[in-house]
Amino acid sequence: MPQPFRPLLGVLAALTLCASAAHGQGIDRVRMSLLREVMPGAERFEEASGNPPVRRALSGETLLGYVFLTSDLPPEVRGYSGPIQTVVGMTPEGTITGARVVEYHETYMRTRGDFLRTPGFQEQFSGKSVGDAFQVREDVDGISRVTISVRAMARGIRQTARRVAAEYMRVPERPTAPIEDVASLSWFELRARGVAERFEVRDVERDTTLGMSVLHLQSEDFAEHLIGGLFGYAVSAAEERGGVEDMILYVVDGTRPRLESERGWAIEQDGTTVQIPSEDVEMLGAPWEGILQGETSLVGVLMLHGQVDLGRPLTVVFDQGPELGRHSATYVSQRALAVMAAAAAEPPPPASTVASGPRPAPDATTADDAIDEVVASAAPTEPEDPEVLASAAPAPPPAPETATRQAAAAATVSLAELNLLDFVEEPEPSVVERLLTETSWARMGWMALVLTLATLAFFTKHVFLRWSSLVATFVVLGYVDGGFLSVSHITSAIWVGPSVFLNDLPLLVMVAFTLLAVVFWGRVFCGYLCPFGALQDFIDAVVPKRFQRSFPPGVHRWALKAKYGILGIIVVPALAGSEASLYQYFEPFGTVFSIGPSKLLWTIAGGFLLASAIVPRFYCRYACPLGAALALGSVFSLNRIRRVEQCDYCKVCEHKCPTGAIDGPTVDFKECVRCNVCEVELLEKRGVCRHDMELIRPRLVQLKARAPVGLADVVVRSRAD
Repeated sequence: MPQPFRPLLGVLAALTLCASAAHGQGIDRVRMSLLREVMPGAERFEEASGNPPVRRALSGETLLGYVFLTSDLPPEVRGYSGPIQTVVGMTPEGTITGARVVEYHETYMRTRGDFLRTPGFQEQFSGKSVGDAFQVREDVDGISRVTISVRAMARGIRQTARRVAAEYMRVPERPTAPIEDVASLSWFELRARGVAERFEVRDVERDTTLGMSVLHLQSEDFAEHLIGGLFGYAVSAAEERGGVEDMILYVVDGTRPRLESERGWAIEQDGTTVQIPSEDVEMLGAPWEGILQGETSLVGVLMLHGQVDLGRPLTVVFDQGPELGRHSATYVSQRALAVMAAAAAEPPPPASTVASGPRPAPDATTADDAIDEVVASAAPTEPEDPEVLASAAPAPPPAPETATRQAAAAATVSLAELNLLDFVEEPEPSVVERLLTETSWARMGWMALVLTLATLAFFTKHVFLRWSSLVATFVVLGYVDGGFLSVSHITSAIWVGPSVFLNDLPLLVMVAFTLLAVVFWGRVFCGYLCPFGALQDFIDAVVPKRFQRSFPPGVHRWALKAKYGILGIIVVPALAGSEASLYQYFEPFGTVFSIGPSKLLWTIAGGFLLASAIVPRFYCRYACPLGAALALGSVFSLNRIRRVEQCDYCKVCEHKCPTGAIDGPTVDFKECVRCNVCEVELLEKRGVCRHDMELIRPRLVQLKARAPVGLADVVVRSRAD
């Protein structure tokens, strides 16, 4: 390597190491006021240590919890325009004590303001369990029109909190008695407290290990708490099989499982193996309700017809054959815990009763029989002398101090001891799987409605449908959903990549629809799917024509180029790596439809609307940077508006065009928004175009010129009748 380059490489390497070290200790640079906000009551914070790096929060010598920064635990989850750094506090038991945004660069901040720091939004994470799903619009309140950023923040808190919990958190020892409020626990708590039991299954296709949990659906309320409406499908399947006595739910870890889960099930109890036929295994798919929403995309039920006794421990077996192996978990249901607790609380029978009473059958299956069996199996079958009976009597309970020390010694266990590593190592879902599990189908329904109306209006050329489409666009995309496209999507795609679109299915559908429309028909988006364009059309419809004006042709042609310059001002810096954004000064969408707080931006938006009241579609013609980008794409459109011979003489369409795209017989297709106005004029034969040219041409006055000496003599001959 040439000598001059070696010092430069050394400097670059040093800078890289410094940057890495600084990144790993980012939590040490967070100001103290934020640390105290996320961990109230802390008197001091230790320096960052451990892997992942955390700052221990202490009150005296008592550990209150851990404080960490999401950017210290890569990979970072990226929002709409970049990563969102959040400082999080968490107790040793896994409860979030607070979350505050440290830094983020989001395009929408220019029009929405500092939306992630809106009072009440960050505060909602306090009190959440690290085992919660953190699903936006489910257990996390969203912010309209910035779903991508909100979802990224919530997912970042969830993923980093779970990684910290894996290293530092300890959970209570499993109870030996049934839990009364089982239908109020989170999914993590259900597994940690033994209500669900987990075992691991090897996924050969993905070269990874998946976890599978099993638990008894002990009541309808509990089942709906877990999987919501999917339980109704399980009940219907059970009714088709003539009814069942019990159901065991199986849950596959994560949001991207691919597993053949309907075969290979069995239950072992008392040395007997009961095979579960595939017709008694119902795969239900992904829950859209309940605490398992967002935790898995595969659940199913094992239907039991009384072959086993859930009042006693059993082993659930999942056998995938010689290639993938046999997997199992010993499971003690809440019913079995109740039986064992009742047996433990039953006072010992008198010696005479023990000696003479019959011993219960070993194959008892009811809860009462199981209790009797436990009691009887502990009793002698023949009379004993008093000394023997005294030695067989139950030991007295330990002293209170001893019991307390024993409980404290076994109070906590680690996540690894509970076999809950899926809680930490859950694989990142694929793009398609994330789209399907995180999509708001209500939003998708609204988007489908708007696109359907726009498509019908465009192809039918029906005036009523067009106005209906514009109203739907204005209301739904403008205010209800905020799903309109913006030039900020272009700059964000430059900064973040295609994940801007791939994390939001309604947005992805809108982008795909718009691009396909540009390829085949031109700027359909501008004519039907832009809420600000719809607002300009409404203004044009109510403002009297006598107040409207248009630029002279020469000025108009030069002014059309302004929007391309604006597009360059916005996009070129982004391509050069700058995160500075100027789009908000040229694109009033966010200000008008998000009710932005900036007086300057409202002044700019008001100016554009006033100009549009005088010059129809002023903003679309001369200022819209997104329209400029679509105009460049429409140069390659396949299906353009056809002109007819009448257009050589008629000016009706030219005068009606809201964007000034028509000049006599020619159409500047880059400026055409495919609004259907000129096509409706042709279909209804308005103006001078009421007859076919074959009928008109013979009736036209024919002019013929000759030049006699000294004078120009024009002979006019008419073929008219």
